[in-house]
Formats: sequence, C-alpha cells, structure tokens
Amino acid sequence: MWQVLIIDDEKIIRNGLRKYIQESRLPFEPSGEAKNAAEALSLIEQSTPDVILADINMPGLNGLDLVQLVMSRYPEMVVVIISGYDDFKYAQRALQLHVYDYLLKPIPKSDLNRMLAKLNDHLCSLHPDAVTKLKQEMTQESIPNSSDLSPIMEKITDYINYHYNDPELAVPHVAELFHINSNYLSKRMKKEVGVSFLEYLTELRISKAKEILDNSMQNIKIGDLAIKVGYMNQYYFSRLFKNRVGVCPVDYKNSTRMNMY
Repeated sequence: MWQVLIIDDEKIIRNGLRKYIQESRLPFEPSGEAKNAAEALSLIEQSTPDVILADINMPGLNGLDLVQLVMSRYPEMVVVIISGYDDFKYAQRALQLHVYDYLLKPIPKSDLNRMLAKLNDHLCSLHPDAVTKLKQEMTQESIPNSSDLSPIMEKITDYINYHYNDPELAVPHVAELFHINSNYLSKRMKKEVGVSFLEYLTELRISKAKEILDNSMQNIKIGDLAIKVGYMNQYYFSRLFKNRVGVCPVDYKNSTRMNMY
C-alpha cells in the first residue's frame, strides 16, 4: 500500500481526508497526520511516506515552504496540495515546486478518488518494482470496471469530469479541443452516454454539490458552492438544484445534518 501523510491544521479536515482515503478502495493508506510543519517533518523522518497531502495555511512554516524543504531532502516523494486558496500565485509556486496536483477545498469525494486513481498509476510508473506486491495487496473489488465508451468519448467525459467547475465549459470548446464537429460531439454523446452534453454536465455538477453538502465536515456558503461546481450565479444554481433535487441547497444541507442525529 502507498503510505500517505496528511498535513492540515484543522482536525476535521484531517479526519475527512483520512476517511476518504480509507473508503477509496485504492491502494493508499494513511500513515500519519500532522497539524503543522514541525510534526510533519518528524513523521517524515520516521516513516518516509510515499505521498504527502499538505495544506498551505498552517501555523509557523506554511505548506509551500514545507513542500520546498521536503522535496529538497526527499525528491522521490510525491506531494499534493489541498488548499482553500484559489490564488494564481500559490498555484504557480506549487507548479514550480513540481507538486503532483493542486486541489481546492472543499473536495468532493469523487474528485479525490479520481486523483488517487491517477496518482496510483503515476506511483506505479515511478516504482515498477513495487507493482507486483501492490497487486497482491489489492482486493478484486479495488479494480475499476472497464468503460463501455469509445476511446474518444472516454477522453471527452474524462475531460468534463475534471473541468466541470469551469463556468465556460460548453460543447464548442470541448469539440474544438478534441478536433471534432460540435454537432457530431452532441450526437455521439447522446448515443453513447445516453444524455446530452448539457444534461451530463448539469447532473455532474449537481452530484458534486450534493457530495459536498452531504459531508457534515464541510461548511460552505451556497454562493461559494455554486462557484465551486461551475455556476457564477448563486440564484440560478439554487433554482437548478431545487428543480433537480426537490429542495433548495440550504434545505438539503439542513436535512442531511438532521438525519445524522
């Protein structure tokens, strides 16, 4: 199993990430948790994890400075930044440090799972000698089902799944990106996926919003949630959510939390 060190100053976030990783059915195992850089460095020296999930905003040494220090000492270690800062300068520095990914809080569980699946492939390519042992450790249910989609449609849906929070995401943009005709893309998607591009995107965005609202550890304003899933207009998002789910986001959030008690 790939060992993962979780670094975040909020215990509720550490608990949530640990739970997500344990439920992912992927070959990752939380090896420890740290609330600041000093604790993180101590744990890294003791266990040398394969992966670090690090927040930026922490007391003392911030996450990016910690990453720079760690990568200078352990260049083989893979780092994923999980941050509440949607700021270009932070993302730019993270890229300069060659972090594997930069995820924004709050993170839908399915987004973290997708990242972990790709990260597993990346780690297998870095450590081919560990693959045989890894396969022995994994259960059969951990192996994902193969897709029935054509290769081009698999790439297109994967792109949508990764960029669903882009408010400009639309058929013409995706068609141009994959060098196909917009009408052809629409017809092909309807035939293979069973729904139109807009229907697929809308259902995906609403499901991501529900994932975040379902998680009692996430506390997000509805306006921020709308932007998180790709809608710049909070009121349009709320109407769309109610039409699809039957209740507005606030009522859905409240009912979810009431059902926990």
